[in-house]
Amino acid sequence: MEEVGEWLMMAVWYFGLALTYGSLVVMVILLISEVLAGLQRWRNKLAGERLLESIPDVPYHPLPDDDAAAAAAAEGSPPSCVICIEEYERGERCFVMPGCAHMFHRECMQKWLRQGNPTCPICRATILVAPAAAEERVSTVENMV
Repeated sequence: MEEVGEWLMMAVWYFGLALTYGSLVVMVILLISEVLAGLQRWRNKLAGERLLESIPDVPYHPLPDDDAAAAAAAEGSPPSCVICIEEYERGERCFVMPGCAHMFHRECMQKWLRQGNPTCPICRATILVAPAAAEERVSTVENMV
């Protein structure tokens, strides 16, 4: 009977030891995953800041022959920023997305990117731009708006 008691005590002790080590391993894994998630959030924020610095803003100038602007004006809704829902004012500095060419107020896009959103708010295209491409795009974009 005494041997069964010793064996039971050893089994409980080893089970407790295994449970303790298992819990420790799970906690370390959770800690590592949280650190990696924080690092990814920091990278997204840094990428957004770099993107804001790399893409120059352009002044808004509605074109008289712009079909989209004419259609929107006919419907009673002139072109507006989809983030803040405010109309664009002539000469206002705007941010034109590289790739998809969607336009937003510069301040609205700053808030959007600083929240860790590396995509266009309209089409969800990932925002990627090379510094040389940004400079080349300025003249093209200024002719569009």
